[in-house]
Amino acid sequence: DMKGEEKGEVSDVSEDPVALGKDVLSMLEWMKRSVPLSLQTNSHRLIFPKGVVVDQRTTILEEIIRTERTFLRQMNTVEEELYTPLYIAGRENQKPILNPANIRICFADLLEVRKVHQVFLERLEHKQAIWSADQIIGDTFLKLAQRFDCYSNYINNYPSTITIYRKNINENPAFWAFVEHFNRQNSNRTKFFELLSRPMNRIESLKTLVSSLIFYTPDKHTDHTILQQCETEYTKLSEFIEKSRTQYNHLTELKVLESKVIDCPILTDKKRGIIAQAEVYRVKGIIDESGAPHTFPQDKKFPHFQKYKLHLFDDAIMLSRVSYEIQPYDSQKREIENFVNTYALSAIRVKNAKKQQQFLLYTPKSVYLFEFETLEGMAEWVDHINDAIKNAPKLLVPNVYISPQKTM
Repeated sequence: DMKGEEKGEVSDVSEDPVALGKDVLSMLEWMKRSVPLSLQTNSHRLIFPKGVVVDQRTTILEEIIRTERTFLRQMNTVEEELYTPLYIAGRENQKPILNPANIRICFADLLEVRKVHQVFLERLEHKQAIWSADQIIGDTFLKLAQRFDCYSNYINNYPSTITIYRKNINENPAFWAFVEHFNRQNSNRTKFFELLSRPMNRIESLKTLVSSLIFYTPDKHTDHTILQQCETEYTKLSEFIEKSRTQYNHLTELKVLESKVIDCPILTDKKRGIIAQAEVYRVKGIIDESGAPHTFPQDKKFPHFQKYKLHLFDDAIMLSRVSYEIQPYDSQKREIENFVNTYALSAIRVKNAKKQQQFLLYTPKSVYLFEFETLEGMAEWVDHINDAIKNAPKLLVPNVYISPQKTM
């Protein structure tokens, strides 16, 4: 009986390692804390004081099968409790809960992933039935990797799926009611929104388990080289997922920025990313060499200071001017950003000013003197902008690089 298992606290080497092995991550942590190196006989088997021998590859295989069954139950829930009811409602009712085209976008790739993992589980269970110390498992993972095309489709369509979900949850009462009912009543106690991302989580989990298999497979074992090939393929897919996630997050940030800045140009017309953003004060009238240093503004006694925000992208920089307005019936001020200009990074350069917390920004039409609150903030920003300028694409016409303003 392991009272400390739930908290992950293992202190006695006499605890049952087989029971603990049902969770491979807990078991690895248990071994690091509790098993002396002198008790290890080789890289994949351990002998404990009472003579209990534990094959780590067997334990990890059991964990893979257990978690794969859990994943498939969730994917079956997607088909039986989400896709099928929505599809039937769309076929039988004049006003479907969700547009049939949107149903295909949201669920077609998930159902294909479910089919692939059903075959994967069957192969794993076959391996378990004939399992021995010399058995290989890497070939089963390689066969799954050969079907990663369904994951590519799923990942590429995931942003569209999220857009459909968010739009309908806010604007479609019937869909909102369906989701709320599902979240309360579904057999897996998993939220609708969470199920949409489960395949990505599964790949990350499998990558970790493959790495664990490699660690506990002797170098001379036939399976070792095959598992290393698997790790390469799963790492590639994991990196593709992370790249897609980063691009989606950047796109979301750009859309938020477009809606926030008044008269903002279109930022999402190109695959650009936000590198850094900073709040600064533009110093007016002291750009020439004879300008005297000024203290940082605390109130309106310094009219030559104007608050700006700098938005640095990987291909351009956008300047916006900050103003405030008092909300009716409220003493609080609301910050407003007004678009000033955008410049391609290939068209600008930066230079240190006389004062340590200030720098000069040279553009094709103007020269700006900006001041930061702290020297550390300015140094970090200048490093960001210099690196961005160095890596930016060189343009033949280096003026405004971002698209024209939106038309209403």
